[in-house]
Amino acid sequence: MGACERAAFAAGLEGVRWAILRQTHSTEVRKAEGLGEGRGVCLGEADALWTEEAGVGLAVQTADCIPILLLDRRRRRIAAVHAGWRGTWGRIIWEQLALWYKEGSRPSDIEAALGPSIGPCCYEVDEALAQQFAGRWGGGVLKQPEGASKPRLNLVEALELDLMEVGVLPLHIQRAELCTYCDTRFHSYRREKGRAGRQLSWVVCRF
Repeated sequence: MGACERAAFAAGLEGVRWAILRQTHSTEVRKAEGLGEGRGVCLGEADALWTEEAGVGLAVQTADCIPILLLDRRRRRIAAVHAGWRGTWGRIIWEQLALWYKEGSRPSDIEAALGPSIGPCCYEVDEALAQQFAGRWGGGVLKQPEGASKPRLNLVEALELDLMEVGVLPLHIQRAELCTYCDTRFHSYRREKGRAGRQLSWVVCRF
């Protein structure tokens, strides 16, 4: 049994058809359909995956980047999105929701959960990238602790602002408020210097 299959078993999803992607820090969106009885099917390279197929689960792997799970109960569709700074800057969340809106979703029906990721307490970036983000999302996405040599970036804040800008209601947005770098229960690419494992975040279309 591979690592993904073990994780599925531990999460109680051993009987669920599910799919995953090879994530590349892109803004590419794919649809999961026609999985048959597939378990742990990889649907190629992309960073957002969605489905309307009943009983299908979607998984996203992270180790400091942000897992975003989306739900539209009215249209009966779900999505799993991976966003690091490149995906956030490229507005992958807009790419996914623009597709849903074109397919009949309404902003007021969207629910979003942003999972554990590296927080502004620990996410050091260079000054140029910090100013790039501040120029688009405002100074609230930056933190400069006293005595720190580099600014810290709050990607979750930028993503939440993007969600609200395209109409998602604040009360429909949940944030885990857990830092993968600080909290050693989680894998952290930065803390483990590229040798980290991965968290798997799941959403299942139970309609």
